[in-house]
Amino acid sequence: MLFSNTRIKIVFLWMIFFYLFLFPVISQASYEFDNITNKKRVDKSYIEKNLKSSGYWNLDFKIHIDNNWSETKTNYDWCSGSGTWSDPYVIENVTVNGGNSGPPILIENSDVYFRIKNSTVYNSGSGFFPIYEGGIKMVNVTKGTIINNAAFDNQIGILLYNSENNTILGNTANNNTNLGILLEKSNNNFLSENIVTHSKGGLNVYFSNNNTLSGNIANDNTYSGIILEESNNNLIWGNTANYNSDSTGISLSSSNENIVLLNTIENNSYGISIYLSNKNNISENIAINNKVGGINLHSSDNNTLSGNTAKNNTYSGIILEESNNNFLLENNATHNRVGMDLYSSDNNTISGNVMNYNNKSGIDLYSSNNNTISGNIANNNYYGINLTASNYNDITGNTLFDNNICYSEDETCIGNTFKNNICIKDEPSEDNWIISGLIGIIIVSIILIGLSVLYRKFKRKVK
Repeated sequence: MLFSNTRIKIVFLWMIFFYLFLFPVISQASYEFDNITNKKRVDKSYIEKNLKSSGYWNLDFKIHIDNNWSETKTNYDWCSGSGTWSDPYVIENVTVNGGNSGPPILIENSDVYFRIKNSTVYNSGSGFFPIYEGGIKMVNVTKGTIINNAAFDNQIGILLYNSENNTILGNTANNNTNLGILLEKSNNNFLSENIVTHSKGGLNVYFSNNNTLSGNIANDNTYSGIILEESNNNLIWGNTANYNSDSTGISLSSSNENIVLLNTIENNSYGISIYLSNKNNISENIAINNKVGGINLHSSDNNTLSGNTAKNNTYSGIILEESNNNFLLENNATHNRVGMDLYSSDNNTISGNVMNYNNKSGIDLYSSNNNTISGNIANNNYYGINLTASNYNDITGNTLFDNNICYSEDETCIGNTFKNNICIKDEPSEDNWIISGLIGIIIVSIILIGLSVLYRKFKRKVK
């Protein structure tokens, strides 16, 4: 299998450790990347240092730092620190209006430790591709932490371009005209606990690799909540992407070897959409109540979908279109129109899934060949398994209870193998009808006897 269970367990255990032990410390202190170890470390002096009160500044000018932190600190009270790991430069408690003419805060060509926190940025105005404007914009930047800021009425709330090893934590980026947060050509960044809502798009990752997106909320955007495009080896876990009405909760396009894990995706057009993307691991996500489908793979190969819940979607729980050599394992696709729908998709493995109470089929194959369908449960559908123009599929050891039709193939199908499938339809047998009739007769007799007794008592009272 392309992604081993061991790797999933390691990620899951790391997540638990992070939330129980590290995150409470990090959220109060600080974490930055250490150049020597290439790992984040906690600034233990940050708590004590920040017991001191800070002022508040409503600036009538924009902040632009281009590798001149020392000069900025000397000239302005709202900038402090020395740029080291233990004493980063800090900009905090500032409010900056971009005046519709550029980023309220622009950081360029910076490789010292710095932090922007508890600030408000708005009204950046709009740039044009490839130069977009952001409330906080970082270009060629490393070692920055952007924490607990509010960014609204900008083209993009927070924008990182060609920037690495930064932390974007606990920010609110709402009501921006284009995107909430954008990473472009930016690698090894950590984005967590941000809220990105009511923009055209939520959290977007373009041409960016090895980033972690965790615990973010990307709801109520016009298009997708979270987008990866031509971005590889990212970890997308524990996010919420709901009510992105015109598109997708989480979308991967031309993006490979990413892990999408433990996300909640509800009330979008599609829950998770994978397009032209290979070798991704989509596991333990909840994709429910979406307008079209829960999880959709289109022209995508060698992906693993395991342990996902895809139910109450208007059309299909899981859809494969022109997608080959994928593994669909132990998913729950119930209460949809179709549980799992394969269209022109070959050599896939579908095993150990539950696909009950779908209006049409538990599993539906159209023009799909050489698939292995084994050990699944597809009960209480119209068709348990339905094949149309699909050939040489191996359908073995499935449990197909109480479907109107257990399994079916049309006259154009050839070479399909059906073995050891259990088909039981819960219809009353002749013996059951006889027993039910006898019980009915007994009940009626008891009622008649009771009425007779009551009638006699009544006649005696009358006399």
